[in-house]
Amino acid sequence: MSANANRIPVPKLPESTRVAMEIYGASRGRFPGGDIIALGSGDPGFISADHIREAAKKALDAGETHYIRKGDLQEAIAEKMRTDNAINVHPGEGIVLAHGAHQAIFQAFTALVDEGAEVLLGSPGSYFESNTLVRRAVPVYIPLRPERNFRLDPTDVEARVTPRTRFLCITSPDAPTGAVQAREDLLKIAEIAQRHNLIVFSDELYEKINYGRIPHTSIASLPGMFDRTITINGLSKGWAMTGFRVGWACGPNHLMAPIHAIYHLNNISISSPAYWAGVAALRGPQDAVSEGTAIYARKMATLLDKVNAIPGLKAQFPDGTYYLWASIEGTNLDEISFTTIAQGEGVRVNPGTGFGPGGRGYVRLSCTPAENLIEEGTKRLARAAEKARSFASR
Repeated sequence: MSANANRIPVPKLPESTRVAMEIYGASRGRFPGGDIIALGSGDPGFISADHIREAAKKALDAGETHYIRKGDLQEAIAEKMRTDNAINVHPGEGIVLAHGAHQAIFQAFTALVDEGAEVLLGSPGSYFESNTLVRRAVPVYIPLRPERNFRLDPTDVEARVTPRTRFLCITSPDAPTGAVQAREDLLKIAEIAQRHNLIVFSDELYEKINYGRIPHTSIASLPGMFDRTITINGLSKGWAMTGFRVGWACGPNHLMAPIHAIYHLNNISISSPAYWAGVAALRGPQDAVSEGTAIYARKMATLLDKVNAIPGLKAQFPDGTYYLWASIEGTNLDEISFTTIAQGEGVRVNPGTGFGPGGRGYVRLSCTPAENLIEEGTKRLARAAEKARSFASR
């Protein structure tokens, strides 16, 4: 490595990123009894629908191997945002594509977040914390409490605003807790954002995986909020298209202009087959989306019953997503030690601190695996919990 490279300042990564890196490394291994069951996976349990895959094939066969200079996908996204989210966004100036919602968040933070700015974010949470620290901004954690089903409390938001606060991050449905923000709470949060002149980042990637108890509300659709909100979304989860990497950010032109600049500096365009697959996903049949959510609901009920039958573990049915946020307080072990024991039993779950300081005492599970793997994975998890309790009692 050159001397110049050694002088490049590297921002301190959060504990959640360090834990995530360790999980990634461990997940590629095996345990003595065979393959590890990934019972905390964020990859959907289905392949993309036929018409989506056919659109990608058709694009390749038609010679679509160049930069994309068309606006079909942006127009389809604008239609979706207007119909599903009550957000009217310009398909050209108001939408910036990305290689997945992760990159959409990164592009938005790179364009808008300054060093030293305070960023309000829920904890436990996902991705906003790392992006805040990479920008050398200051994360200010808002506790997501179990007694509120891990939904943001407007009172907690208000209490953490200071003269240095510039941004507020919302994830709904939330990964990892599965919480969906209630409209009445979002109305109060919107009033706080307007009164303190905050820019809001709203990650709504899991919007389509909603179990119906709390309808989805996009905060940008509320009075006075469009001009200060960047909405993040994509096709990875609801349409089971993680491998295509199609995401976007949308919002008012004055906030999107610098994000456009970052996108074109680093990407030029997303891949042509993915682009046309995205058009097909949004404009084609939507049956697979609703059917997938129904299947997740059934599998989630199974997973919840099996987890709650394990002494030391406790969880509740989520509002949305395919994640189950389980307390391991009854094992008397911390989440890192517990997941290490679980790994030894051949089941991988995600330690709560991988999602920030608010994740202490929890693990994230997922109902995406096949039902036979959920059955076997929870048996291994039960053995891990028994070992954890035995270990803690020594």
